[in-house]
Amino acid sequence: MPIYCYKDRQGQIHERQYPMAKAPKRIKTPHGFAQRCIVAEHKDMRQCAGNWPMVSDAAGVSPGQIKEAYEASVKAGVPTHFNSEGQAIFNSPRHRRDYLRSIGMFDRNAGFSDPTPN
Repeated sequence: MPIYCYKDRQGQIHERQYPMAKAPKRIKTPHGFAQRCIVAEHKDMRQCAGNWPMVSDAAGVSPGQIKEAYEASVKAGVPTHFNSEGQAIFNSPRHRRDYLRSIGMFDRNAGFSDPTPN
C-alpha cells in the first residue's frame, strides 16, 4: 500500500497508508485536521527526467580498462566517464544514444530516439 502525506496547520507532516486511490483529502490528527500534501509525498524523488545521470553495466568496461575506454570515447567525440566499477555514466538521453551508436550497441527495448539495430 502506498504512503500518503498530510500537512497540518503547524506544518507537521503526517504519513498514513491507504489502498491505492482510497486516500482521503484530509485526515484528523491530534492537533486538528491535516490536508493531503502531494509535495511531501514526492520529496525524495529526483526531478524529471527521472534517471539521469544513468549508470550502465552493459555499456561498461572492466575496471582495468577505464582509462582506455574514456580515451576511446573522447576520440569518438562522445566523452563518457566511467565509475570505479567500470559502469558507463550517461548524463542525458542524447549522450547515451550517441555513445551507444559510437561503440555499435543498441537497446532491444528501445523507445523514441534510442539506438536501434538497422
